[in-house]
Parts: sequence; C-alpha cells; structure tokens
Amino acid sequence: MKKNILFVVLALVSTSLFALEEIEKVLVKKANTPEEKKVVREYLLKVAKDHREVAQKYRGLSQSTKGGKAVYQEARKTEMLELATQFEDDAKVYEAEAEKLK
Repeated sequence: MKKNILFVVLALVSTSLFALEEIEKVLVKKANTPEEKKVVREYLLKVAKDHREVAQKYRGLSQSTKGGKAVYQEARKTEMLELATQFEDDAKVYEAEAEKLK
C-alpha cells in the first residue's frame, strides 16, 4: 500500500516537470547574445539528457518483476512505459527549443 501511494505521489510530482516551465520559456526568449544562447542551449540539452535517463530507468523498471498478481504486474508495466514515453517526449521538446538557439 505504501509503495502504491509513493508511486502515485512520485507520478504527480514528476508531471510538474514535464515540458518547458515558464522560467525556461523566459530564458529562451531573453537569450540575445551568443554567450547567453550558448548557456541556455547547454542547459536545455542537459535537461533533455536527464529526461532521457529517467525514461530509460522507467523502461528498466517496466521490465522488472516484484511478484504478485499478473494484473498488477501488467498495470505497473503500463504505467512505467507511459512515464518513460512522457519523459522521452519532453526530452524532444527541450532539444527542439535548444535547436532554436543555434
């Protein structure tokens, strides 16, 4: 039960990390000089890399088994794969924004 609650809380917290935050949008808009653009671009690419790493961890978790009912295992696998997909999609958004700063 505690694991389920922890998972739900983790899922809710992580959803606030998805896609560009308002502060990041402001950073992209305000980057005018080549140095500023370079710094913001590096930041966005780092965030994209972090999102890809988290997605990979979720994919790994989707393959692990903890025992229990098959229905629970399948639901857990589906949730992990959905989270991995969301993180991958967000990484693409960050990379696209970084490409705009070239």
